[in-house]
Amino acid sequence: MQKITFKDYEKAIRSKYLIEKDGEYAKHFNPTAQANLRDLCWERFKENENKDDSSTFFSFFTFSFELDGVTKKKLRDETDRFRTIASFYLKEEKKTASRYAVELAAILVDFQPRPFKKFREAGIILPEKPIDAPKVPFAFDNNTDNEQEHENEGNEDYKENYDENQNIFDDALIANNQLGFIGNFKNKFSKKFSKKLKKTIIAMIVIFCMIGTAVCLFFFKKGCMQWSDNHYELVYCDKPMEGNLNEVILRDDNLLNFKKLIVCDTTTCFKPDGEAIVWYAKTGDKADFFNSNGNGRHPETKRSLRPITEYIKGKYKGDCPTK
Repeated sequence: MQKITFKDYEKAIRSKYLIEKDGEYAKHFNPTAQANLRDLCWERFKENENKDDSSTFFSFFTFSFELDGVTKKKLRDETDRFRTIASFYLKEEKKTASRYAVELAAILVDFQPRPFKKFREAGIILPEKPIDAPKVPFAFDNNTDNEQEHENEGNEDYKENYDENQNIFDDALIANNQLGFIGNFKNKFSKKFSKKLKKTIIAMIVIFCMIGTAVCLFFFKKGCMQWSDNHYELVYCDKPMEGNLNEVILRDDNLLNFKKLIVCDTTTCFKPDGEAIVWYAKTGDKADFFNSNGNGRHPETKRSLRPITEYIKGKYKGDCPTK
């Protein structure tokens, strides 16, 4: 099986750019300038709750995305960072942009499957001569004094900083449906055709088995979950808990141990090396604490969870429960 490389991922994203620059968000790509890409980034993330995309945003900008004026101002201050993205779309250079810049470029053109881990696991084989981005001038904003500190990051042995529990079944379907833009393939029949046919049949059997498993999971078992008081409860997808108005989400076994905590003076919130093991989100004039980052969002308010600090613990701690 052909090895899927990060270069393949980059070429596929550039090909998707050629589609998007004439699509719904064409105004952000004509010209492909930093300010236009910055505004597009805001649009893409306004209703984006994808955990991988949130991780990419934080890794690239070093601050989390929040739908507020503070984040919008921070993003405006980082306009020059989008120079790397514009250059990536329009110039296929020997030295790649930073891996997080490439992942952000994938988000801006809504490339699927992303991130690279999912693209590689989907097993997408690119044509020998993929479509190259046009070699045309592009507009830069005046603010070009800041050097891109991530420009020299290599792309070999790309190690993704994403959860290992991602299900690639849906990603493979997305890849089969949405990657037609990579190029028009010429069908070449050869002696290897029969082997490829066997592999195709085996793949179809595997997919049908996975579909059967999914049907059993969602129709015959409790395939969903709902936040209740301080933890998630398993429920039938079409039968939420009576009187519970919290959102019903698909079952995620990694969230079964996700719980709200009471933080007081005796609560251990940090590892010996200082790393936080408790996460929080502010709600009004108080803060809710949790035993992990969960899916990155408060289960009720949907605000981003952040690692606790000594200041936050001191300000929002409660009374220790009596024995």
